Amino acid sequence: MKEILDLKEFSYFLRVNRNNIIDKWSDDEIVKNIFHKNSIPLIEKTNKLFYQFCDCFVSVMQWNLTIAECQVKIDFLKLLASHGVKTPDLFTIIIRLKSAIERVLYENMYLSYSLQIELDELSIKIANELNETYEQLQDTTQQNNCESSNLLNEYKRAVDLSNIVSKTNPKGIITYVNDKFCQISGYEKSELIGKPHNIIRHPNMPSDAFKDLWDTIKSKKPWHGVVTNMKKDGRKYVVDSTVIPILDLDGDIVEYIAVRHDITEFEDTKEQLRNINKAMKNKVDELYSMTTTLEQQATIDSLTKIYNRYKFEELFDEELQRANRVSQDLSLIIFDIDHFKAINDTYGHQAGDSVLKELSELISKNIKTSDIFARWGGEEFVILLPGTSLDGAVMFAEKLRKMVKEYDFKEIDKMTSSFGVGKFEEYENKQTFFEKVDKALYVAKSKGRNRVEKALFNCVV
Repeated sequence: MKEILDLKEFSYFLRVNRNNIIDKWSDDEIVKNIFHKNSIPLIEKTNKLFYQFCDCFVSVMQWNLTIAECQVKIDFLKLLASHGVKTPDLFTIIIRLKSAIERVLYENMYLSYSLQIELDELSIKIANELNETYEQLQDTTQQNNCESSNLLNEYKRAVDLSNIVSKTNPKGIITYVNDKFCQISGYEKSELIGKPHNIIRHPNMPSDAFKDLWDTIKSKKPWHGVVTNMKKDGRKYVVDSTVIPILDLDGDIVEYIAVRHDITEFEDTKEQLRNINKAMKNKVDELYSMTTTLEQQATIDSLTKIYNRYKFEELFDEELQRANRVSQDLSLIIFDIDHFKAINDTYGHQAGDSVLKELSELISKNIKTSDIFARWGGEEFVILLPGTSLDGAVMFAEKLRKMVKEYDFKEIDKMTSSFGVGKFEEYENKQTFFEKVDKALYVAKSKGRNRVEKALFNCVV
């Protein structure tokens, strides 16, 4: 091709028209059929390799080189060998590249008879050189494929031995089950092949779970979840399932493969633990309820449902400590029902109990949340008022006295109460403080009852 290569315009022509040559080559129906038949994807990486190989091919033609000096040929041939392209198809691909060059030359009025002869000779020479390299690659690839096939078979055998495997067609009809599937389901293969997969569906499985499964795999995505199935004898078994859609070259679903792990024992254990936890929770709730009841019994007066004397003593100590620590006012009211014995004697003890409950409810509704109200014993009550001055406590006691006097009790209509009020002083202790207020109550009763008496400095005014 000496006389042709001396034409600088020919070299320039091939460079300028490279893309046009490759487009015609890759769009050639014969080339596309070979690629499609061997499942070679026409993607960006493949197209890039087309360009590189075409450059290589054209360079060999231009400079009368041998194809052995072209480095990209190995990558191109490896691509073909990895997809099992036969030697005649390789020859065809090379000849179709030569034809693409001829067509572009013809369209631009460069093609002559002598040029065509030389293109044919060079193409045959290049194709023969490529065939020799390709045969060597095929031997290596075939060996690798054989090893890969053996490895794949071992993987398949391992999956079959350790997992429950089945296949269905796109409509969910079973086309294959392995031995482990039969072992766990209790069905023979002949009873499963050709049947809908819902032959093992457990009636307790919600239908929306299978809707999600089908929506997912029909969209060509794998699905994973836990499924409860039913054996032939009616017993249940639980599997962790992965269902994978298998697509053909056109991207259409041809079958589904399901791989499952038996987790029945694990799920049963989880259920047992849930039941144990539930039983323990119920027991804890029961114990908590009992504890709460016992605490209430220990701190709440059973009749009036306000604090009892024991709880009041505890809170009294705490408030005295706080009053000493922060120099806060602390007042105490002690009151009782006037002539309560006469109420019991006249109306009965049941009526007396009713009066105590109504009085407790009445007072409870009219004290602050910080005030501490308790039944001291019998018909006697105490109210501790943190942060309240003596005058404030006296005014509050007077308000309560009037409220009790005006209240209509269910069993006895009207009654009155007497009140003693005092403020804690820094020189006092718990006992002297309480006794001071208790004496004030005694004075109130001795002065005719239904009145409030104030205690000051360990004496009553």
